[in-house]
Amino acid sequence: MKSVSIASLALLVAVGGCAHNGPRFERAASLEAAALDPWESTNRTIYSINKAVDGAVLKPVVTVYRAVLPAAGRRGISNMYSNFGEPLNFANAVLQGKFGSAFRALDRALVNTLLGVGGLADHATGMELPEQPHDFGQTLAVYGIQSGPYLMLPFFGPSTLRDGVGFGVDFLADPLDFAGREVLTYTERMFKIGFRVVDARATLAEGGEQMLLGSADEYATIRSAWLQIRRNELFDGSPPALPADDEVIEPYDEPVIAPAALPLTAPAPDAGTMPATPAATDPASPPPPA
Repeated sequence: MKSVSIASLALLVAVGGCAHNGPRFERAASLEAAALDPWESTNRTIYSINKAVDGAVLKPVVTVYRAVLPAAGRRGISNMYSNFGEPLNFANAVLQGKFGSAFRALDRALVNTLLGVGGLADHATGMELPEQPHDFGQTLAVYGIQSGPYLMLPFFGPSTLRDGVGFGVDFLADPLDFAGREVLTYTERMFKIGFRVVDARATLAEGGEQMLLGSADEYATIRSAWLQIRRNELFDGSPPALPADDEVIEPYDEPVIAPAALPLTAPAPDAGTMPATPAATDPASPPPPA
């Protein structure tokens, strides 16, 4: 069993070392297909259902949660969930061949678990070790899997077809859930999942809702904002600049050619080709004799 585990780890590292961010990844991370939103009608229906459920269930619970628990406590719980997610960051970073980020995840998990009381305090960020999140949707993009259409997931919100699959893999591979299966009952595990959803919704209430104020089309606003955020995540916070669709092309100014300088005196006419004209008379001279 031990030799199999070592072989599996070696294979994981070898496969991860083959991944790289080249043109294939840039095409996969462009999200052009998602921006077209071919499933818009269905997505809008799901968004309406999500909004109704949120208003009837989640928002009242989040209001009570924020009223009962101070900001410091909510921040500590969010830090704890982020700390529990570091093993997933590590695994996806290895699969993507980003070994520096993989070691960053291990460092953060160690520092925040030991010094941050199980992750309630994020001391790693203060030590210049900010989180570098990696998910399986990003891993699929690194291997050239295209995003597919934009997808509004029931209860979970914006995604793409590729990232929806990645979300499912990350959800099933959640180490906190694996640990919970050993020590928690089914009811306790459902409560844990529900509490995590409430915590994520509370974080959205503290910032994300401001984006929708005064929006004429909430669905379109959310889609546009999410696609920008997701593209930034896929490129680890440093996406290449996009060409501007409305880029103004400066008109081409042709050089102005000045006309040739005219001679100060007209050239003398050719006597052989030009008819003779009477000579101009000087008004001061006497007239010719009759």
